[in-house]
Amino acid sequence: MSIEDLSTQELEEKFENFLFNMDDYLEQLTSKASDQGIILDFSLDSLKELERYIIENNTKQTDDDYNDISAYLGEVLVQNYGAKWHCNLDNVNNSLYYGFPVLEGHSGKDVLFSPFHVVKAFILRQKENLFINAIKSQTDPEPIDWSKLPSE
Repeated sequence: MSIEDLSTQELEEKFENFLFNMDDYLEQLTSKASDQGIILDFSLDSLKELERYIIENNTKQTDDDYNDISAYLGEVLVQNYGAKWHCNLDNVNNSLYYGFPVLEGHSGKDVLFSPFHVVKAFILRQKENLFINAIKSQTDPEPIDWSKLPSE
């Protein structure tokens, strides 16, 4: 069953369940990582360690760790930028993130951050510093230098 097949009420219930179990997800991940000598302390610097954990464990999107890692990435935004979790039920303007737990309030703008999508991108590409770059692109974006583009 896909997310699009779930009712708004079912999506909200799944989201509430996600929040209810958040502490368990975080404890499981930090404990497993610690057993491997990887320290996850919710700092921005720990995101490099999170990437190392994914690589060393060959994490896939179908693994239980995917959910735990996504929760951890989101909580880094909560603890460092004051972001808030919510269930995205806007299937018109934000259809890519529809039905997913997302974060907002971290950038001073009306921008959503989907840790599940960012973790999926890292699993697929394993591009170093993807997590920190994804966060910085929303919290401290670099202005575009339009002067280097050709003019008419």
